[in-house]
Amino acid sequence: MIINSFPKIVKDILRPLPKNDYPVLNSRLYVECWLAYALDNSLTSMRDLFTRL
Repeated sequence: MIINSFPKIVKDILRPLPKNDYPVLNSRLYVECWLAYALDNSLTSMRDLFTRL
């Protein structure tokens, strides 16, 4: 049940964020990057995250 509701929780977090509020780094991309960093066990540092981007 927790796994089934997790995508809904993420969608609820991302839904109110604007899709293009700043030309360089928008809020949606910022939250998506932090979610990827928090949830991906293969990423051990922020450098790994930026390399993947």
